[in-house]
Amino acid sequence: MAGIDTPTGYTRLERVRTGADADVYQAWDERAGRWVTLRLYHRFVSGRPDEAAFAKHVAAWVGLVRNASIVPVRAGGITATGRPWLALDRVEGLPLAEVLRDDAPTPASALEMTIALADALAWAHTLRPPLIHGRIRPEHVIVGPSGTPMLTDFATPRPSGAPTPSGDVTDLAALLFRMLTGTAWPGRGEPDDRIIAVWPGLTGLLDEVLTPVPAIESMAVFATRLRRVRDAAEAVLPLPAAATGEIITAAPAEIQPPGSTTGGVPRRCRPSSRCCVGSGPGDRLTAGADASRSRLATLSGAG
Repeated sequence: MAGIDTPTGYTRLERVRTGADADVYQAWDERAGRWVTLRLYHRFVSGRPDEAAFAKHVAAWVGLVRNASIVPVRAGGITATGRPWLALDRVEGLPLAEVLRDDAPTPASALEMTIALADALAWAHTLRPPLIHGRIRPEHVIVGPSGTPMLTDFATPRPSGAPTPSGDVTDLAALLFRMLTGTAWPGRGEPDDRIIAVWPGLTGLLDEVLTPVPAIESMAVFATRLRRVRDAAEAVLPLPAAATGEIITAAPAEIQPPGSTTGGVPRRCRPSSRCCVGSGPGDRLTAGADASRSRLATLSGAG
């Protein structure tokens, strides 16, 4: 319910959860006439410089509203008692942490999701000042019904220990490792090494990033390298067998364009599933190719 810390213009508050940094509410935006997610931080601003830094953070995040892989922020400010707050769009989906536990994405989908997040972060890093996430973890990624990943919970600015773009690169690489292997970096050794080695060039890429002194500090460079891994994998996976007299081209009809549907239902979306993690462009390597799926599953399950 509303109280002294409630931002002006938001009513009908209902607490959704309490996190380490903030209380999260469902709230009604009286001015916009819609429901929003309201984050009310536990901390208090420590003076004018801190308040100004938070205002820049809000302005930068609002500027990212056009990116499909970042949960939009619509407003933000400081309450009467000095607590920062943000109003975000309510989005349909599940936390990636829950998806990994209950219905993990295919390896191909995991790679596509990581590329989408890398592109979004590369754009955020080009802002002035740069908007750094600072804590890329499964609980801070929402997976929409179509499989689109969306970043939320960007770290708010602090007087010390500010996050860096290279830190985001390392965190995103660790997230990809977890999606592919099911374990947190540094993993289980040889069994995880074999899973990663299925993807041409990925072992070397992770070795360059998941190290105390990363060789790659740019998110744009990391996104480009991930695309090379994906493209190399597409080149080595076999095409589905052709029927008698049928010619299979380099772009089989079964591989549908990103976002395409079959019968109005996103591809690979099981009617019983709450979140179609495997749908969309993430299935580029496996859609319509049983032989490819079998080979990948066999290699991924080694160990």
